[in-house]
Amino acid sequence: MLLLTNGTIATMDPARPMAEAAVVDGAYFAYVGGRADAEDFARRFSRGAWETLDLQGRFVMPGFNDSHLHFIHYVKTKLSVNLFGCTSLAEVQERLRGGLAGLEAGSGRWLLGEGWNQEQFTGERRFPTRRELDQVSTEYPILILRSCFHVGALNSRALELLHINRDTVGHYGAFAEVDETGAPNGVVKENVLDDIKAAIPSVGLRPLLEQVVQSQHDLLAEGLTSIQSDDFKYAPDEEPYALMDGLRELAERGALKLRFAEQALLTEPETLEEFFTRGGACFGGGDRFRISTVKLLADGSLGARTAFLREPYSDAPDTCGLPIYPEQAQLDRLVVTAHRHNMAVAIHAIGDGAAEMVLNAFQRARAELPWLHPRHGMVHCQILSEGQLRRMAELDVTAFVQPVFINGDMHIAPGRLGGNRLAHSYAWGDMERLGLHMAFGTDCPVERFHPLEGVYCAVTRRDFTGNGPFLPEQALTPYQALYAYTAGGAYASGEERIKGRIRSGLLADFLLVDRNLLTCPPEELLSARVLRTYVGGACVFRDPSF
Repeated sequence: MLLLTNGTIATMDPARPMAEAAVVDGAYFAYVGGRADAEDFARRFSRGAWETLDLQGRFVMPGFNDSHLHFIHYVKTKLSVNLFGCTSLAEVQERLRGGLAGLEAGSGRWLLGEGWNQEQFTGERRFPTRRELDQVSTEYPILILRSCFHVGALNSRALELLHINRDTVGHYGAFAEVDETGAPNGVVKENVLDDIKAAIPSVGLRPLLEQVVQSQHDLLAEGLTSIQSDDFKYAPDEEPYALMDGLRELAERGALKLRFAEQALLTEPETLEEFFTRGGACFGGGDRFRISTVKLLADGSLGARTAFLREPYSDAPDTCGLPIYPEQAQLDRLVVTAHRHNMAVAIHAIGDGAAEMVLNAFQRARAELPWLHPRHGMVHCQILSEGQLRRMAELDVTAFVQPVFINGDMHIAPGRLGGNRLAHSYAWGDMERLGLHMAFGTDCPVERFHPLEGVYCAVTRRDFTGNGPFLPEQALTPYQALYAYTAGGAYASGEERIKGRIRSGLLADFLLVDRNLLTCPPEELLSARVLRTYVGGACVFRDPSF
């Protein structure tokens, strides 16, 4: 038994928002309340000596829950060339040439790079093409991914291995660009890129799982105790169910300290039917691993102009972006199939055109099968109209939000969207006022998985250097932001009855932080530090200073 005393405990439990002390018995909170009563509880019910942790006034809160990231992709980024922060096409080439040194001659390995963003280039602000990548190497296949991971670029050797050429490129439509001669220029987008990522050689399953065990400590050190992760397209050798079995095994033998909810990306009717045939909705490994939702994609990203808008981009009037499913019926079929199995669907939708398709699909599913009510959600939901926000509330659609996005998007969204469409974009304040369930996350490795950066952006509506505020009327209070990152995340994965709050009977996943996140100056949220992280009552991260 562990007695936590002399602290400031933000419980995220409306029945008792704050407490002085708590008692942890095994993996669960047994008591939450006043200091004297907690000590009396420990004295009366301890089966022997108990441990006392004097919090010394420290701030305690539930563990963070990242409601949408790509953990296996994050693990794999450690094997790729880091292109984040490149300021020119030349710098992209320079870093890739450095990465060539790590490839064995004649090995057939791919050179992979991640993180470039043409909006950060000081010269030509365009996508890299095969021309620039061929100047790095024509011997090794190269794939580099934009920071949003919705656009990639291939060199000629990679195009050759993937059989993408002048004769076949038309098969991919707008998802593969061509040059002035009609030949592929190496730029690929959305579903085509996902298929390529799944097809290229990857580290084997066993080494990957070993990296999972090691990499989870990166997240635990930032106060993340739960994650909801989209990994099916990142499984080695296109074997997502083998990866799921491996993660379940890690959970069952206690190697997985993080609580892990899988968002299974299943974008075709055949793969979705296979999922249910395999009993995927019942797949789990106790309270450490489960499949919580089916994941779908409705569009791309704002930075790449592949987010699907109802009207053309203000800075590119020749395009509205790219819907993943050109016909509404295609998306409807997938949503209704999952709904029929009482399985929640979380759909990536950034543009208001994609959001409209998503809401239509959810409305149809609920109309056809009204006796079922899985918790469907929209991932990102950045560009919305006032009417679409109201429809989200009426249809009880969970909002999977990444507040850290405004650190970059506040600098491009006005140009992309124009003034009228901005009014209800990144509209977390409106979502709160409408009573929507919000669950915060990062989309890591698109952004860093540091929760406090997202809390800062949600509260201040500023970028990390203090620019802004951006649409300040949409700001949240610190409590609202922390709630969305804890209890809101538990609700999104259907686990609010077992975690997400500091309350008697719930799992003892909690943090000690070096300052009161509810009362500190908002600019200090970026510098706040997690001192200890507990999962199931066990300390899994400890800062040496406490």
